[in-house]
Amino acid sequence: MKTRSLLPLLYAGVFGILFILSLLAGYTLAEEQPVAIMATTTAASRTAPEAQQASAAYTIGRRVWNANACGSCHNKNMKDDMTGPALRGVTERWADYPEQDLYDWIRNSQALVAAQHPRALVVWKENDKRVMSNYPNLTDEELEGLLAFIEE
Repeated sequence: MKTRSLLPLLYAGVFGILFILSLLAGYTLAEEQPVAIMATTTAASRTAPEAQQASAAYTIGRRVWNANACGSCHNKNMKDDMTGPALRGVTERWADYPEQDLYDWIRNSQALVAAQHPRALVVWKENDKRVMSNYPNLTDEELEGLLAFIEE
């Protein structure tokens, strides 16, 4: 008699676990799909070696974005502000300065502000003097990938 009353609970528990697993699997597949689509559409306009290099940079950038929780301050759509500013077009906005300056900004924004770097001061003031987290351990390759990810 007790077994019969527990059977519906057991079924409900198993169903619940399977439902959660299917949601997780669907979310994971949804996260991966845009990468494949973006890589193929971008690759169509490049030669094979350039496409492979761009795809590798994008993959590295996505990994860096996720590992450093960039999306906790910057909007994942790259077009809208959040706590941090929208990032789409960031390389163009820093184009008047050496690429290394943008890398230095990402690694330690306040060092550039303290050095009175013109672009750093503008960004800092435009964003209500909010201090960006420092990422001193990111390599040039990782930063190149991160910027590729942002601009894609």
